[in-house]
Amino acid sequence: MRSPPVPELQTGRHPRRWSVVLALGSFALVAAVAAGVRVRGDLNTLIHPAPALEISPRPNADASVMLMGMGNRRGDPFYLAGGTYRVLWSAWGPAAEFPPCTHSAELLTTSGGHVADLAKFAHVPATGGSEELYLADLKPGNYYLDVNSECGWQIALSPGG
Repeated sequence: MRSPPVPELQTGRHPRRWSVVLALGSFALVAAVAAGVRVRGDLNTLIHPAPALEISPRPNADASVMLMGMGNRRGDPFYLAGGTYRVLWSAWGPAAEFPPCTHSAELLTTSGGHVADLAKFAHVPATGGSEELYLADLKPGNYYLDVNSECGWQIALSPGG
């Protein structure tokens, strides 16, 4: 019994043309990514940009505000309805074997007035730390946080006391 004949491969110019187009396209893609990394910095930062700050955009007397980030950041304005607010901040280092990081956070009015230091040069162990405090007699208005930190951090403001 004979096996069926093997079909002949066509070696025309079209398959080679597509190979060249594919190679040139791949080269262009690699060059574009490399240029983006060179201009914008770290490839990981390019792929995973820093998350935007979460804010409370509209006035709501019962709304809590939670902000989180890594490193220094001046937050977007948010509205506080006034009265007493419970503040809970947490901060942590990149890994447990790292030395303590320094964390400071300040609450300011949008007109630039200082309201309160939520943390001032706190030396936070890399495994993390937190503090709870209360801000009494806040006036209704727009506020923002100015955070100077070597740590990852989270700050929550909730009405009531």
